[in-house]
Amino acid sequence: MNWETALQREGARWRAAASNGSPDINRMLSATMSRLEREGLQPDEALALLSHLLEPLCGRAAAESAMATASRECGGVTGRTWRAFVASLSKLIGSFCGVAAGRLIGQAGLSLEVA
Repeated sequence: MNWETALQREGARWRAAASNGSPDINRMLSATMSRLEREGLQPDEALALLSHLLEPLCGRAAAESAMATASRECGGVTGRTWRAFVASLSKLIGSFCGVAAGRLIGQAGLSLEVA
């Protein structure tokens, strides 16, 4: 399966759930990450995954801006700085997309194995 297509499909599911006020977002996140799980992603692959999950929540420009800011705050994205990057990104997304969105991005990011 093409992971980019799979992520776009998952993003559409999240967008539909968010617009309906679905209380089951955490279950959706777990199911999404189970379907998309990979081990030992390169940082650019992990960033692409998060980008595809972020865009339906806050738009492309906001997603790119938040990811660039989080990357600067942690000194660049590597396997070593991944947790700091995710924490920063989660906080940024939470500040302008809502706490639930920030928490979901944090959970999604921390569930990825980055080499």
